[in-house]
Amino acid sequence: MRATADSVDLAVLEALTPAVQRVAGVFSTDLGIAGTWDAPRLRGTLRITSAAATIPALAVRYEDVNGRLRLSGDTIAIEALSAKSDRGRADVSGAIRLERLTRPVLDLAIAADQFKALELRNNVAITASGQLRLTGPVFGATLTGRAKVTSGVLYFADLVQKRLVNLDELADTSLASLIARQRLGPEFENVFLDSLRINELELEMGSDVWLRSDEANIQLAGTVTVSKQRSAYRVSGTLQAARGTYRLKVGPVTREFVVSQGTVRYFGTPDQDAALDIEAKHTVRLVPGSTPNPSVGNAEEITVVAHITGTLLVPKVSLAAEKGDVAQTELISYLLFGKSSVDLAGGQGGIADQRALVQSALSVLSGEIEQTIVSGGVPVDYVEIRPGGAVPGDPLQGWQFAVGRQLGPKTFLVVNAGYCGTGQLAVTNALGVSMQYRVSAEWRTEASFEPVLSCSSVTPEGGLAYTLPRQVGLDLFWEKRY
Repeated sequence: MRATADSVDLAVLEALTPAVQRVAGVFSTDLGIAGTWDAPRLRGTLRITSAAATIPALAVRYEDVNGRLRLSGDTIAIEALSAKSDRGRADVSGAIRLERLTRPVLDLAIAADQFKALELRNNVAITASGQLRLTGPVFGATLTGRAKVTSGVLYFADLVQKRLVNLDELADTSLASLIARQRLGPEFENVFLDSLRINELELEMGSDVWLRSDEANIQLAGTVTVSKQRSAYRVSGTLQAARGTYRLKVGPVTREFVVSQGTVRYFGTPDQDAALDIEAKHTVRLVPGSTPNPSVGNAEEITVVAHITGTLLVPKVSLAAEKGDVAQTELISYLLFGKSSVDLAGGQGGIADQRALVQSALSVLSGEIEQTIVSGGVPVDYVEIRPGGAVPGDPLQGWQFAVGRQLGPKTFLVVNAGYCGTGQLAVTNALGVSMQYRVSAEWRTEASFEPVLSCSSVTPEGGLAYTLPRQVGLDLFWEKRY
């Protein structure tokens, strides 16, 4: 057999496999195949010029792909093959030997320089430099070597007011998910990536690798080992928290903590979860004239330590004083106002300050309760617990509860209700409901029907002080992530 081609558009690959999208570039060839099925004999050349393709499985795009291959006997020699990804480059050399016509065996060396390997949004992004080897049969190849992650981001769950449902991910309309839903068969799967093995691949963290959530931004250092068998990735090793910040959200106030030390320890489990042990500090300068706390004496400032523990999937945070034994509610008071709750009660505006303090403490507590409910197997996708709407004269203003459930790939339902505290009456229309629909990755709509408030004060005559009408809303949201 002999085949020739002159500047043929590589876009034809999109019709053959869903593993590549938006293919560009051309190829030219003059090659021949002789011999037998079990002992083929090759000859000729293949040239790829200015090619590009998006790999959905890795969420990256390779551009400026150029290559020159020479075929001789049972071997395809790679004389030159390079690709660019973002600002980096990778060069491939080596050979592919045909044990049989349908059994190619790889022996490739890969030199990467600032090459973006993958970018899975809200999960992980890696850009690396290093020397890798890819050996063995194409289906079941083994990747080994050592690389330095020059830049990367590892995301983990939020600590407070956690949102476990990401409608962007639920509204996945990619070809891969479409094939999975329609059960079109294994011939559409990316067999190479699924069968790829990774054997003790060492990854050293560079100076731009971060552990992030909506509240934390922590630089990581150290080395981990990555292995993969079938679809199970395993990461082992301990990374150090070199520096970074953690923002503690207490009610309407945010305080920034500076990371002082910590570790992220991987155990090599299939879920790639890791144990967290990170400390961050924030120094509060006390308001002049504040009543001394017995644990800290007459100090003019107090250092609050946030201890982040748990795991990447279910993190937890607790507060403590660096010196002395101070209750968490007192630490919240210092963070918010720079003075103790005793001073708040005796000063001007003490009632309002106490109410804010109580609400803030309840916000922190409710964030931990939300995590426990959702991670404990309760069949809901979203839980929120927070203090209710403002009612003058009552610092304990009731509670607002909300639970949500995904109804379809693009639809989400939230039901909320209120619970009133002492001295308040619940109204008959305390239940509310909202429906969210994801139009695209950036646009969504939300229709809601709920009361303005769920609680009301009781007058001396025993009547309600306020009328509580329902409100109907229809909103259109645009969201962009950077």
